[in-house]
Amino acid sequence: MRERGYLSLQIAGVILLGFFIQGCFVGNYYGGQKVLAERIKDIKPGITTREEIIQWFGPPRNYVSPTVINHLLTQIDITDEPISEYPFANILSYQYDVGRLKALIFILFNHVELDMKSDHLVIFFDDDERVKYFGFRKGTEEFK
Repeated sequence: MRERGYLSLQIAGVILLGFFIQGCFVGNYYGGQKVLAERIKDIKPGITTREEIIQWFGPPRNYVSPTVINHLLTQIDITDEPISEYPFANILSYQYDVGRLKALIFILFNHVELDMKSDHLVIFFDDDERVKYFGFRKGTEEFK
């Protein structure tokens, strides 16, 4: 009789634990520094300098330098020629991410949904440290 009561208590504990480990989660994610869209109109190819870009937008999320790539490619014996003429030299990249997370967690069924949007600003510089090309895509407007 005593074993039966103990078994019932264990089953009740497992059921109660099952209710505690299931649930619904909702959250937001923000990553990176906001790209100020109103400053985009101030970027003028051939005129705007790297220093101005860094003043306006802060430190970049990514930076590609031809000297680093040159060193890497010569170390692994891919090329002996300088690659400063390649299109990916001297690039600053800015990115701001916004995401929404929704999750349902049950014992036998789980569903997780993550919706991410990003603002991207990529700036290419010439040898004189002036903007050569740039591109901007505003993707976070859908979350407002």
